[in-house]
Amino acid sequence: MNTVYYIIPTNVVGGAEKRLIELWAYLQQQNTMHLKLVISKDLIAPTNANGVLQEIVNRYKDDVFYFDIDPAAGVYAFQKKLYQYVCSIAGSSDVLHFIIGFPSLILPLHHKKTVYTFTESSLKNANLKGRIAYLLNILRAKHADILDPILHKKISRLFFFKRSKIHLTPGSFVNHQLFTPAAEKENWFVFLGRFFAMKQVLELLAAVPAVCKRIEDEGIRSPFKFIFIGFGHLENQMREILETEEYKNLPVAIISTQNPEQLLNRSKIFFSLQLNNNYPSKSLLEGMAAGNIPIVTDVGTTRMLAHPDFSYYVPEKFTPGDIADRVIEILKLNPGEYHDKMTAARNFVINNFSIDASATYFKGIYNSF
Repeated sequence: MNTVYYIIPTNVVGGAEKRLIELWAYLQQQNTMHLKLVISKDLIAPTNANGVLQEIVNRYKDDVFYFDIDPAAGVYAFQKKLYQYVCSIAGSSDVLHFIIGFPSLILPLHHKKTVYTFTESSLKNANLKGRIAYLLNILRAKHADILDPILHKKISRLFFFKRSKIHLTPGSFVNHQLFTPAAEKENWFVFLGRFFAMKQVLELLAAVPAVCKRIEDEGIRSPFKFIFIGFGHLENQMREILETEEYKNLPVAIISTQNPEQLLNRSKIFFSLQLNNNYPSKSLLEGMAAGNIPIVTDVGTTRMLAHPDFSYYVPEKFTPGDIADRVIEILKLNPGEYHDKMTAARNFVINNFSIDASATYFKGIYNSF
């Protein structure tokens, strides 16, 4: 049997990186395929990866290859150096599974058995140059793996001549034994993700004073706290905002942790406020599995994940008042109502986003070569 190489070009861990490394380890555990992992030496550094991912990589360390390429070298130079490295370790008949990036600018490719996982939930997340790059990746890969159902339909129509090679991922998955509700929940309202504009993290932070005032006006006495977990280029701006007079006495914190389950298992509300789409957000799944009630932007195919039975919605261009309204609605739930919604959210994740479905799906693609 040929070997399957998982190739991840990034040097920081996001939802896609976590999902595919966990899947790689799960397939390793099944011991039905030969699998290798190709990653940056920085990806699993203690400052980037949590203990779970580090343990996975250490467990299968003999099947992990590390590259050291400066991403600032430019797109073409990076693709060329990474593909040259892959060629030095992989045979021409092996399967190459590229995640996030693909060597679409390299001609010729010596490998014909290629899979590309497109991890964005919308082409709108990129500028024109980025969209062209994504489409070129899909065009050049033998098989393309698409996350979002609407996007899958659009790309299948565009590349009608290879429609049978464009596949729809069966969603993401989450370790629901790690992310599980604590016996005692706190009034913690959590954002988890990268601090990027697409996540609307600054807009959420701007809503904090209005939410705090509404809670005070409603006479809700229980202590509460906003917690922003993550990293990204907006972090400095966020910390500067917290230093302003308006925020100095507000219960809000910015936290970097590689073990978000320790906070999510105790929190009550989870924010996923992305532009364009929230499906199939890994962090949103983790929040729901941990027993959080989601407040989400009502965009794209978000409702496929954040179901109306247990979720609360705000417009894509929400106001502080929109956020405050939803938070107050959740805080006013009686214990029985909150427990029912929490349980429904968690069960929805367990029943619909299993790692087994993803493993079967990808094995089917690999075995089709």
